[in-house]
Formats: sequence, C-alpha cells, structure tokens
Amino acid sequence: MTASLFECLFFLIAALYAYPQVYSPSVQIKRKLKNGTLSVKPKPIFPGCMFLKCVMNKEVHDFIRECDGVGGFIGSKVGNTKRQINKPRPVDEDDMEAIFKQAKVEQAKADQAFEDEQLKAEASNPEKLGVDSPLVSQNIAQTKASKKIGGRGRKSRKEKIEGMTISIKLGSTVQVMSGAFAGFSGTFKKFDSQTGLATVGFTLFGKETLADIDAKEIVAETS
Repeated sequence: MTASLFECLFFLIAALYAYPQVYSPSVQIKRKLKNGTLSVKPKPIFPGCMFLKCVMNKEVHDFIRECDGVGGFIGSKVGNTKRQINKPRPVDEDDMEAIFKQAKVEQAKADQAFEDEQLKAEASNPEKLGVDSPLVSQNIAQTKASKKIGGRGRKSRKEKIEGMTISIKLGSTVQVMSGAFAGFSGTFKKFDSQTGLATVGFTLFGKETLADIDAKEIVAETS
C-alpha cells in the first residue's frame, strides 16, 4: 500500500529528527488573464526531478520509493536480476549552487518577459492609459530609452558568443561530464548559441526529461 506525500514527509521528519529540505527547481510564470487577474504557475526546470537533502538510510530510502508519484532515485543500478534499484547519487554543493543560480537566472528572464509583455499590451491601448498625460508620456519615453540601452547590451553579448558552435549532431547520444547530471547519457536535442546551453533528453523511469546543460559539460559518446 502506497503512502501519501504528506505521510512521507511526516515520516521523514520523525525519522530524521530534523527538517529535510525538498527542492524542486522551477520558474514562476506570470500571466495576466482576460478578467484582469494575475495567474502564477510554476514551470519545472528539470521536469520530473526533485532534490532531497536528508540523512539517507535503508528505511528512509524504501519509504520514499513507496510514495505516490515517486518513480525512484537517480543513480547507478544495484541489485540482482530479480530486483534492481537505483542507488541515490549525492549532488555536491558546487553543483547545487549552479542549479540555484540557474533558477535565479531563469526566473529573472521570465519576470522580464512578463514585464515586456505588459508594456507592449499597454502601448497598444493608449486610450486606456491616457497617453496624453505628461506623466504617462514621460514614462513611455523612459521605457523606450531603457529598452534601447538594454538592446545594446544584448547585442554586445551576442557579438561575444555568436561564434560559439558545437560539433555534435542533433539526435546524437551525449554524456554529461560534470554538473548535477554528471555520468548520465542522453540524447542531444538542440543548442542555443545565444546562451551556450544544450538541451539534452534523459530517460528517467521510462519517461523523457529535458534539461538545459552548459554545452561545455557534454561530449559525444563514441561507439
């Protein structure tokens, strides 16, 4: 009989005598609905993956595996032919710091995209804004000036990295050499030359999970 997620967490707290930290990297996506209300929904950075900081032992390991919605742990397979499990692989502090940083960067991008969308919507509806008002006109002018300055900054960054290339064919099998997914193999999906990130598809518990990884951290597997 499987246990609910709440029961799992309660068991962990009681078993560890401490509060375990559960972290699911995600970006809060904002959207303004037609009725004027604001909708905020989380978008996972690593769909299907969660990070758990706790003192691991057999009892905790087995109980977590029985929780609803948990497919298992990411790690190397151990056991015999009758029963195999994934042994949890620890993630070092440097890799976690990189994930925290990536989450902040992605959140900042999402927030900026939402603000740009709102400015665009307001600019297309001047009657609602009362654009003739000196204050509103000044704010719009300042916004345009800010965008122009920001655009030069993005162009400068583009000039620095637009020559970045990656000699791996789409669909190839790649191996991650460092970072949170070090040691894992996946399928190379796409490459963003603007950010230097490669999208890699990993098969975890029978489902494909896409993750954006620094292109410098992957290499093509040789047969």
